[in-house]
Amino acid sequence: MQTCTEIREILAGAGLSPNKRLGQCFMIDKNLLGKVLALSETSSDRTVLEVGPGTGTMTEELLDRAGRVVAVELDGGLAGVVRRRFARRDNFVLIEGDVLAGKHALSPAVKSALGPSADLVANLPYSIATPLVAQCLIESWKALFGPREGTVCFDRMTFTVQQEVARRMLANPGGGEYGPISVLAALMGTGTIGPAIPARAFWPVPKIASRALRIDFDRSAAGEVKDVTVLAGVVSMAFGQRRKQIGSIMKRARGSFAPAALRAALDTARIDPSSRAERIAPEQFRLLANALQVE
Repeated sequence: MQTCTEIREILAGAGLSPNKRLGQCFMIDKNLLGKVLALSETSSDRTVLEVGPGTGTMTEELLDRAGRVVAVELDGGLAGVVRRRFARRDNFVLIEGDVLAGKHALSPAVKSALGPSADLVANLPYSIATPLVAQCLIESWKALFGPREGTVCFDRMTFTVQQEVARRMLANPGGGEYGPISVLAALMGTGTIGPAIPARAFWPVPKIASRALRIDFDRSAAGEVKDVTVLAGVVSMAFGQRRKQIGSIMKRARGSFAPAALRAALDTARIDPSSRAERIAPEQFRLLANALQVE
């Protein structure tokens, strides 16, 4: 475990400093790092994806626990730091670049390096936490129920995120925090709330506290979704105009759904057309998407 002083020295030695644009914050609390790792239950038979390894504090612990660690670092300077540090570790793979290929896809290089099954363990950069977790859930569904070639099933995802993001991921219907990621996580995962992580556990100190979460991919529940692409599209459409009525939103979907089919689908899902997205339960979204799926 690197201390704050050691992290400063490593960065200074490489001519680097924390990148505010990338939201770089380095965990410096050994006790809390241990709790995050314990929550992950990482084992020697697993491949782990770490996003944003920084100076390698968590990476070093993961390398001692997991079978393989695939670290993805966007910052070229930090990529050089961890490349040099773990050059002799044969279970370490570094990918310098973005873990996401756009908003709705994982990087092909990352998927190729991971193989068919992996876990995610990371102090996630705040800016990509929600789209990354959503895409990992979608990717996992595709690995089991869709076109499987070149896909990865993320059996477990353990990560730290801002507290407000953690609340959104596990939010229930009825409030402003409930959104697309809440629906996807509820329909395809089982969430476990980990320890709260105060801002002072990081350097530089962020403005807001964090929370550790673990989401286990629920294969049985995910199998109830007929087509995850249709589900994600319907949910995105509904919450994209969350103050409007669902019936009105769906009617304006550029002719995607015939009026009779739409009425039937809303009836099947027991959704009042005047309902707004935040009042629609995850199971209702699943029924709606399944009914709208084009065979």
